[in-house]
Amino acid sequence: MSCLTDGELNMLNGNFLCGVVEGFYGRPWTTEQRKELFKRMNKLGMNTYLYAPKDDYKHRAYWRDLYSVEEADHLTTLIESAKENNITFVYALSPGLDITFSNSKEITCLKRKLEQISTFGCTAFSLLFDDIETEMSGADKEIFQSFAHAQVSVTNEVYQHLAQPTFLFCPTEYCATRAVPDVQNSEYLNTIGSKLLPGIDILWTGPKVISKRISIQSVEEISTVLCRPPVIWDNYHANDYDQRRLFLGPYDGRTPELIPYLHGVLLNPNCEYEANFIPLHTVAQWSKSNIDGVKKDIVISDSSVTSDIKLETEVDCSSDEDISSKLSESYQPRSALIVAINDWLTELYTKKVAAWVQPLAGPPESTQTVVNTCMTVNTCMTVTSTTNTCVPVSGITPLSAAANGIPQLSDSGGSYMQPTMNPVYSFGDCKPEVEPMDTIPTIGTATVTSTAAPVSSSIELELKPIDTDAENIDVEIKEAKCDEQTDSDTDTVMQIDSTEEIADKKDVEDKLSFEDMALLVDLFYLPFEHGRTAVKLLNDFHWLKTNARCLRSAKSKKTAASEEVTEWQSRAKTFEEQVNMVNVMADRLVKIPNRALVYDFYPYVWDIRGVLGLLSSFVKWLGSSKNHREAFMGGEQEPWVFRGGLTAEFQRMLPIDGAHDLFFNRPPDRPTCKTYTIRPFLPADEAAVYEVCRKTCDDGCDGTDVFPDQPDLIGDQLVGGFVTTSPEFCFVVEDDSGLCGYILAALDAKVYHKKLELGWTRAMCQKYPKPDVMENLSPAQEIIASFHNRTPLIPDSLHKRFPSIVKIDILPNRIEDNGIPKRMLACTLSALKANGSHGAFCEISVGDRHMLDLYTSLGFLCVPKEDMLCEDTVVLGRNI
Repeated sequence: MSCLTDGELNMLNGNFLCGVVEGFYGRPWTTEQRKELFKRMNKLGMNTYLYAPKDDYKHRAYWRDLYSVEEADHLTTLIESAKENNITFVYALSPGLDITFSNSKEITCLKRKLEQISTFGCTAFSLLFDDIETEMSGADKEIFQSFAHAQVSVTNEVYQHLAQPTFLFCPTEYCATRAVPDVQNSEYLNTIGSKLLPGIDILWTGPKVISKRISIQSVEEISTVLCRPPVIWDNYHANDYDQRRLFLGPYDGRTPELIPYLHGVLLNPNCEYEANFIPLHTVAQWSKSNIDGVKKDIVISDSSVTSDIKLETEVDCSSDEDISSKLSESYQPRSALIVAINDWLTELYTKKVAAWVQPLAGPPESTQTVVNTCMTVNTCMTVTSTTNTCVPVSGITPLSAAANGIPQLSDSGGSYMQPTMNPVYSFGDCKPEVEPMDTIPTIGTATVTSTAAPVSSSIELELKPIDTDAENIDVEIKEAKCDEQTDSDTDTVMQIDSTEEIADKKDVEDKLSFEDMALLVDLFYLPFEHGRTAVKLLNDFHWLKTNARCLRSAKSKKTAASEEVTEWQSRAKTFEEQVNMVNVMADRLVKIPNRALVYDFYPYVWDIRGVLGLLSSFVKWLGSSKNHREAFMGGEQEPWVFRGGLTAEFQRMLPIDGAHDLFFNRPPDRPTCKTYTIRPFLPADEAAVYEVCRKTCDDGCDGTDVFPDQPDLIGDQLVGGFVTTSPEFCFVVEDDSGLCGYILAALDAKVYHKKLELGWTRAMCQKYPKPDVMENLSPAQEIIASFHNRTPLIPDSLHKRFPSIVKIDILPNRIEDNGIPKRMLACTLSALKANGSHGAFCEISVGDRHMLDLYTSLGFLCVPKEDMLCEDTVVLGRNI
């Protein structure tokens, strides 16, 4: 088959396709969201929607099954809605998992299925043969020369049977890295290009599954092989391979001069529908930026980073098309971002409820279970196994469910739940085959100035000074909640929260600004780069951690603050101001009436706020602590070395390599306005700490009545020693009503017990005389007697594995967020690790089931019996 000219292909295939692919794993978009999508696409000038959701099992796993009447009505409604908005609805079917190409009955099933779809009003179709076994069955080998010939035969037959409609085909080798041996010499791709009928478009993701750039040269190469310009299935904003990330940045890495070399671009976006406003808006701007179709053999990259840092290291790193030779005035990603944000602001205050629906068509009961979506990647009609994405660990058995005690800690000494990490690559390495699921985002920027923007026109946000008391060592970990969610009709599986009062009470200071949304975009930018504010936060924290040794030197010499110390304090204040900006933005975000957007964004914003709170607490601890060892502050750990997005990079900058499980917390089911503050302990907190201890000492319940005449007795026994002899490793948590929890620690348990014996215990013996009679003692008398008895020595085996000791208590009726105890522990363990500790243990009364459950949920496991301090206590430990 001879290759056709661009003009001939345009006459056959129509105009440039620009639209959206819904083909990801995860919570599906609802019918209402899809209908809204069609309206938005129409407004933006987009024209194509490809239907391939993995919640519709009859799309792939059970492709032979016809849709039921109810399902047919559902699809008919969607197709009609698309037509009303001038959107071409393309129905995709993926039969490649188990089809026998040579079986006429199979082909009949395929035709019958698509014929049914055509009765719904659908006039455009697609066959997807991605991610399937390439080994043909014995029957197929007897009929077809190759796998490509089999696919072409079936596709051409179906295409002609349907009277040659708009038709898209996804090859098994759908990107350059999957072409064997390469694009130009791939027998498969050459067969597809020469044998597939010319009216059928072919989908292509670019050089890689997720391509940082798509060059004209690469498109020309694949066009020659396929004998037609491809339609790009673009995974640039896809996030289903890493559910801790969102991508809100502008469409980039594809020059508008690509447009005449393509027949279309279909964007496979974020799983979260409301997160796709900017991606869709900017790709629509891009598609209209070269309407005349002028071909210019240049590659333009508007990102200042992409021309300097190449994380997606392709083999040909010196191609002229990978270097910007001139700037395009037609499409500038950062300028497009400004336009998109301004339009987005109006969407934020449109009242909308959060709703979720059941999957369209479930699998038959007698069939096998579908692939676990948490362990797969669907970035181009694909189900690809990935490396460990740090899935929250849930294998710890709660004490309340343990029949014979609690989980045991092995003697291996390693972290029992350290997640498997990907290899670390330096920026200087040139590693081929790098995908964003395997690599690290670069330092990116989002800086541009626009004179046309009605609001602040710079995404390079100027950090505005915020009143900060240098002596106030608190950091806010705020949970955003401004509404109460109500249960709705279970038949529609819809959750609706009241918004009327919120809309009526909006003040100017609570309204989201352009700067707020630009900040949000910066925090969740693009797969290969972070936004400017995110990079500044990373760099500032890394600098503060690395240079904190100057504070120790100044304190030891007791001299006036040097320039180095002054700079550290100034940068620490700036860091706190940046964190506060994030908190202000997040508080405003959850007050908007668009509740659908709030619920889509809340888990991500909640997560990054919590981590920034930990970093903030650690910075304040560095500024107030008298101790930290230079060995752990020397900057050996590169700040951006693992996958997982900005949140994961922040987490890994804390010195707790063996405690990443503490970062995996489920956000509250409902956005909450409750504000929690985790900060270092102050002497003024002692009375409140004693009160919390007293109110939780009776197996998590109030023990005030147990010690009516001596209210401080239990506090003197359990917490007084910590706050007196080791205050630098103590933290407290506050809510709006005051202190509601604490975590106390000592760096070296043996040194701590020695200090108790020499100082605190002696003082308690004087304060509380020994009972005259040692039989039939009351609870108070038993505690007093314990002061006069020698404290058991800490076994060397225990101290070797867990040199530090911790104690945590919280008021359960005051802390609604289950993630707060983990963040408190992460703060403390970071401080301990920064001083050389590698493990911590706690002592609990055998009968205190409440505290056993709490510590177990925090990753503590029971140590061997030979390491127990005494028979009536349980010792639990964990690595750092």
